[in-house]
Amino acid sequence: MAKCNSIIYSINNSNIEFYSNALTKLNCKFNCVSSNSDFERLYKINEFDLIILDLDLDNTDAISVVKEIAQNEKIKKPVVVVCSSKSDDFILVSSLNSGADNFISLPINPVVFELKLKALMKRIEKTNGHEEEIYFLIDREHFKIILDKKTHYLPRLEFNLLDLLYSEPNKVFSKQEIANTIWQDESVSTKRTIDIHIRNIRKELGNNRIKTFRGTGYSINIKK
Repeated sequence: MAKCNSIIYSINNSNIEFYSNALTKLNCKFNCVSSNSDFERLYKINEFDLIILDLDLDNTDAISVVKEIAQNEKIKKPVVVVCSSKSDDFILVSSLNSGADNFISLPINPVVFELKLKALMKRIEKTNGHEEEIYFLIDREHFKIILDKKTHYLPRLEFNLLDLLYSEPNKVFSKQEIANTIWQDESVSTKRTIDIHIRNIRKELGNNRIKTFRGTGYSINIKK
């Protein structure tokens, strides 16, 4: 696996040691910072593939930092991981919606943590290797989807569900939000209805297009 250039931004020495050990085992080059000024200075003068952030930081938080990274169009976008012992759904969804690529709850088994980072590094390798872009088009007039030059047809409810997810790629749509928007009935979110329609969409378009966030909702990983 190719080396990746990384930043660890944490104010917790134990966490810094934990992240450092994992990156060392994965043959990653990394820098450690504990202040916002050091992070901004380092980030703006170098290109990084991976950034690991604690949720609580120096006079700021990871969600604010991730938003700043996402809005900076002059710098290559890294893969961003937010880590925290606070693991409620609101924090998880807020982190992912701000632009983070993954949220990891602490404490975590070191081997599991390394495997999660290793999976993210494979994504980095594909990105750095200029992976071929996916052609994706939603034809709302004819209720059809064109994916890599192949035409797919979905029933109206599933088409509308896919169209909702695609309206904001990488946003995690909660089941309640999907139920209110597509069915105008929040009670649908407590049933298996949404899961069944998602499964049908995956059968048509492939399992890797829609990502499940267990207990929370779904997002689509096709870029506009």
